[in-house]
Formats: sequence, structure tokens, C-alpha cells
Amino acid sequence: MKRLFVILAISVVPLAGCATTPKPCTQEWVDYKTDRILRKFASENRTIINDLRRLTNAEGDLNTFATLQLMSRADDLQRFADSFQTIVLPELEQAVQECGSSEEFVPALTGFLREEGVSEEALEWVAPIIGLMQDMRDDVGNRSQSM
Repeated sequence: MKRLFVILAISVVPLAGCATTPKPCTQEWVDYKTDRILRKFASENRTIINDLRRLTNAEGDLNTFATLQLMSRADDLQRFADSFQTIVLPELEQAVQECGSSEEFVPALTGFLREEGVSEEALEWVAPIIGLMQDMRDDVGNRSQSM
């Protein structure tokens, strides 16, 4: 009887997984994969996301103190952008390869931050800085490879 119970329990586990994961390559699946990947990234980077939210006050104006405080954490901001580029985007691209289409997977860091509640004013301020930091990092990487 125990053996029958174990076999039954083992056979039910795969069915439970099917019930929670949408059929691959459907819109629901795309939403599920994107949400799962971005939610994990958000939880791992909650501190910097909260700092980005605080860049503007209730009126939408840049908060000078919060801006200076964030700039003092340029290394953290760089790691944040790097991890989005080196972890999140490849995971999303891997999901794209499963279906052979990238139309549903065009996430941008600013789109992600917008969903996390970062204001447009803060995004207008921080996006060019992150882009510049990424360019500088890429330039340094390219120079070291050519040596």
C-alpha cells in the first residue's frame, strides 16, 4: 500500500507543475516568464530601486539630496545596470529562443524601472547616466581586450 501511495504521489507532482505553468509560447507564458525573471531581479535589487524611486518628490521635481546620495553609489548603480544586462536580458533571450520570436521580449531597463514605480523625471535623469556608465565600461573592456 505504501508503494502505491509513493507512486501516486510521484505521478501527481508533474501534474501540479503543469497547472501552474502556462502552455509554452503563448501570451500567458511570455507574461509568466517575463514576470518571473523581472520579479527575481527586482527583489535582488530592491535597495537601488527604492533609491531611484526617491529621486523625485511628490511634485515630480528632482530631490537634490537623493540625487547626490545616489551618485555617491555609482558603483552600485553600475552593478545594477550590469546585472540587468548580463543576467536578465540573457534569461529573457533564452526564453525567446524557446519560441523563436523576440517580439514579446523587448524589455528595457527603463521600462522595468517604470513598472517598479520610478518616476519619468527620475528615469530622464538616471537613464543617460546608466547609458554613459555602460559605454565607459564597454570602452574599458574593449581597450583591455585589444592589448
